[in-house]
Amino acid sequence: MIKNIRLKDFKADERVLAVGRRHWIIFLQDALGLLILFFLPFFAGPILSVFSGPNTVSFPNGFGLFFGSLWALVLWQRLFVKWTDYYYDIWIITNWKVIDIEQKGLWHRDVSTLMNLDKIQDASMDISGFLGTIFNYGTLQIQTAAANREFIFENVAHPRVIGITIKEAQEHRIKVEAERTRQNMQKAIQESYPSETPN
Repeated sequence: MIKNIRLKDFKADERVLAVGRRHWIIFLQDALGLLILFFLPFFAGPILSVFSGPNTVSFPNGFGLFFGSLWALVLWQRLFVKWTDYYYDIWIITNWKVIDIEQKGLWHRDVSTLMNLDKIQDASMDISGFLGTIFNYGTLQIQTAAANREFIFENVAHPRVIGITIKEAQEHRIKVEAERTRQNMQKAIQESYPSETPN
């Protein structure tokens, strides 16, 4: 299904080679952090009552339910924003270009495109840390010749596979362009110096 992705600015012979996204463990870390925050008020209340001593403050009926519900709603909204950011951050590698789609919040998306793979000077992968090594995620950095621009894909799943895919696509694109240039030069020479046909 990934290979069937077509964007409106694709060329006739352009096809998707790979789609990268952040590793699911990154979203899981965010979700676990929000889960801990969800349970924090349930533990904070009894702990505060122990330290406050006999002078406890009483709240009206329904106060805890109201603020507990509000707290849960805020955290649910944060979880939805984190999931949206995770799900819509993708990198599309085609046989012509690299497209970086970065979701920022709910209502904003940045799309950056490296138009020609032959402009890539270097693609380096970095997998560091215990979780990165165990779950195979890391940073993929692409250095381009266009005004020293860098594309940095952080926490991408399988960065080595995606980096190798980009390098292979770049090599193939360079060969295709070289062959096209050779054919165009050969055609131009034939048009400039047509061979004499016998009578």
